Amino acid sequence: MGVVTKFRKKPETNKEENKVDRHSFKRRIIAHKARVFTAVAVALIAICIIVAIIWISYYNKVYSDYEVTRSVPCEKVEGSNVLSYGSKFLTYSCDGMHCTNSKGKDTWSEPFEMQSPMVAVAGEYVACADFNGRKVYVFNTSGVLGEIQTGAPIKDIDISKDGIIVVVTEDDEVTPIDIYYYDGTKVANFRTTMSKSGYPIEVAISDNSKLLAVSYLYLDSGKLTTKLAMYNFGDVGQNETDNLVSGYDYEDEVIPSLKFIDSDKLVAVGNDKLLFFKGKERPTNTETITIDEEIQAVFYGDGNVGLLFADKTGKARNRLDVYNSDGKRKSSIYFDIEYTDIFFANGMVVIYNGSSAEIYRTDGKLKYKNDFDEMVALMIPTSSATKYTIVTQDAIKNITLK
Repeated sequence: MGVVTKFRKKPETNKEENKVDRHSFKRRIIAHKARVFTAVAVALIAICIIVAIIWISYYNKVYSDYEVTRSVPCEKVEGSNVLSYGSKFLTYSCDGMHCTNSKGKDTWSEPFEMQSPMVAVAGEYVACADFNGRKVYVFNTSGVLGEIQTGAPIKDIDISKDGIIVVVTEDDEVTPIDIYYYDGTKVANFRTTMSKSGYPIEVAISDNSKLLAVSYLYLDSGKLTTKLAMYNFGDVGQNETDNLVSGYDYEDEVIPSLKFIDSDKLVAVGNDKLLFFKGKERPTNTETITIDEEIQAVFYGDGNVGLLFADKTGKARNRLDVYNSDGKRKSSIYFDIEYTDIFFANGMVVIYNGSSAEIYRTDGKLKYKNDFDEMVALMIPTSSATKYTIVTQDAIKNITLK
């Protein structure tokens, strides 16, 4: 007997109902995505608000005291000069130079005899020479790297972050400019005369040692003129006479201050002009600012240049105009204290003397103002805008603003 298989009739599908369900499902997905997006947006807005509140609080916060977080004894030689050197500092006098670390230990010491020592620092390299002497000492963080003996009295020196040294000497009617490696090997030299080029009053070498700028003072038909000459020691300069790639003349102007504030950006400060130059191969004048006040001092650092004036508006005793590397004025800072030094670090301008300090943002916002608890010989920046190292008469102290 055969097996009879019964097939159940397939129910009819309600196509209209399925269509409604699909639409409902899509709406639920869209609603879910909207809720997620809203939650994420609210969270991001909350984070932005919190960050903004923290930033505004930090920006407006003015510190009025400091905390000493570490102190180590250190003996400072009376009558010596102190100079910031990275996280260390240099102490030098006519008898020699010492490099001291943050723990108060001398990492190296070099005795010498000089009448008027000149010091140039760039990165980890240091050059020291006696004005009118004939020897240049070159150091790094480990100690003496070499000595350079010159054939004529030394008038000026500069050094790059690569350890390349520029030495200006004077020999009768000729003023040689010699460039050396730190081991004393001569890289290049110029022989200038007053009648041809003028007298070099300032030199500056770029961080990468490729560009050299010289300010020559020249007397032409009874008129005093400054000639700014730029030399290139790379491939481009090799094709030019004496490596000279660009030059500018300024009548009735004395330009005693030159500084590369970047590998391809040069600042020149004259008696009534602030000049900015830019170019990796052939520096050209990009900005000229006329100054109608007497410049008291010039400070460089952190990609900035500061011009100090005696303020005549009655707001304060001094005014520091801060410019960026493109020649745009960022701020004018008014202050009354007699300064020992002014430096730029971590977006701040630090003005201090032996008994007090004032710290401003480069946009002019005051961040700190107070007296020290004891006499301070040197203030050294760290990697933080709120932490510094101070050198007193008998100790090295790490401080945190609060």
